[in-house]
Amino acid sequence: PTLVSAPGGTTAEVMEADGGKFLRIRSSTSPAAVIFDVGQGLLERLAGRKVTFDIVARAAEEGQETQISVICNFGELGDCGRKRYAVGITRADYLFGMELPAKQPGSAGTIAITSDIEGKGRAIDIFEIKASISQ
Repeated sequence: PTLVSAPGGTTAEVMEADGGKFLRIRSSTSPAAVIFDVGQGLLERLAGRKVTFDIVARAAEEGQETQISVICNFGELGDCGRKRYAVGITRADYLFGMELPAKQPGSAGTIAITSDIEGKGRAIDIFEIKASISQ
């Protein structure tokens, strides 16, 4: 993702620790989500292929696991449905796969992440969001 937006009820801030940068996102109300843009050019390269998306994240509050939800919208290429993960305090990969139809996306897409579906305001740290073509 190249652009992140934090609509009302959310925050997103760049942080640095242990020699690396990450984005700390927080959903203070449910179902508020931080939106990550997925460029049209990337969607054009992924069209017609089976793709695995990888969100590398950890819970931000010490000792506090959080439940997150992920929703993606890829325009003409469809969506991934609603994914739900329990994110722990250790950096880990949260994967989902989908087969994208072989057509033009028509526009950029988005991946929306709610950092705490219980609405308690817990944050998560996002290190990367990657897409890879599956064989």
